[in-house]
Amino acid sequence: MKYNIGIIRKKMTGHETTLQILNWLLSRQAHISTVELRSLTDWQKLYDCEITGWDAPVDRAVIGGFLADRIAYAFTAGYESALRRLVPSLPPHMIVSFCVTEETGAHPASIASTLRKNDGGEESLWTLNGSKKFITLALESELLLVAASTGTTSDGKNMLRMVLVGRTTPGIEIAPMTPLPFVPEISHGTAVFRNVMVNDADILPGDGYRDYIRPFRTIEDLHVFAAVGGYVFRIACLNQWPRPVKEQIVSLIVCVRTLALHDPSAPATHIALGGLQAQIAALLESTSRYWETIDEKTRAAWERDRGLLRVAENARNRRREAAWSTYR
Repeated sequence: MKYNIGIIRKKMTGHETTLQILNWLLSRQAHISTVELRSLTDWQKLYDCEITGWDAPVDRAVIGGFLADRIAYAFTAGYESALRRLVPSLPPHMIVSFCVTEETGAHPASIASTLRKNDGGEESLWTLNGSKKFITLALESELLLVAASTGTTSDGKNMLRMVLVGRTTPGIEIAPMTPLPFVPEISHGTAVFRNVMVNDADILPGDGYRDYIRPFRTIEDLHVFAAVGGYVFRIACLNQWPRPVKEQIVSLIVCVRTLALHDPSAPATHIALGGLQAQIAALLESTSRYWETIDEKTRAAWERDRGLLRVAENARNRRREAAWSTYR
């Protein structure tokens, strides 16, 4: 398996303008299908058709959220779009999972999975061994982005690389984990890698932590927020919420989109994201009375699943505090 892999680019090519995604949303508000999406596959078919021609992953996240009839599918749009922002050359119509966390956590020092150059034989082959847990979309994924250590530096620091492997590659075993208390439609699982053969072309360039693991935390936040914004706008349209509320939702989508196109490692991005989080929380609080008027099934699912937006909140707060410290 060989892919043309590239890491984050400072300037993304083929930007769609903000007005284009807003026009797409506004033109669709009176033409929303209410046919129930019974599986992630049902949603993905719609999504794959609609994202053709949209180059910016954050726009795809908004579209995917708007097409979703539940938070789980909106989250999937955000998660998959975030991975394309991180690695732009990933295949557009495949489910990809980011595999970092291990038994003792996701800190670079906790990653014990190994990537070793084979002795003798073909020089282009490596061997991947180890295990991962809390893999999002583990049962649906077709490709896995796996963090592994190639050894340690002279001062004992883990040297990490990211590897792209097909889920059905010999030596990979995937097992389901107990569903989370929210978004039960999203699978989580564990993976074991036993002597998985890897080509040079499947190892992503750059440092695994600096270029992938660390920026992905922020990239994922922004793209999931964008997708949830698209989903909430859908709900607002279907249930005739007041125009000022729709305007607030659209405005927040614009803010999220703007941040998503900038450097995810910049301190200013983390500071602005902190303010954006507060605005999103305020909007959700101010619109709580409108949720009470919608159908019981959708409302109950929203109350169950909105906790997803608070996942990793402490980590976001720490990044924001560190960002502020750079300006002191």
